[in-house]
Amino acid sequence: MLQFKELSIQKTQNGFLPNLPLNGKWLDEVGFTVGRGVCASFENSCLTLTVDDSSTDLMVESRMVRKRPRTHLTINAFWLKKCGLNIGDKVGLTLVHGKIQIQKINRFTTAVPVA
Repeated sequence: MLQFKELSIQKTQNGFLPNLPLNGKWLDEVGFTVGRGVCASFENSCLTLTVDDSSTDLMVESRMVRKRPRTHLTINAFWLKKCGLNIGDKVGLTLVHGKIQIQKINRFTTAVPVA
């Protein structure tokens, strides 16, 4: 099942670095469950996140939101800067089971889901 989401790059609490927090049950639905490792790779202006339990690139965590645990994955400044993404940029997320692809979009175009 292919899904698509549009989000904006946020700033960290100190306001200096880009940050992309991903959270919600949709992460579980595409296979990014708490405790799983995530491998990040960059190719053709697309950041690809793949579930890989042996990876130490990123980790899916559980965070408390309104007194309930919520699946959470933060894409930090290292990966976002590598892709040329800055605070305020719009991104499109293509969701496939076990994979999230992130591409920059602008107000004139929308991202096309990557197969």
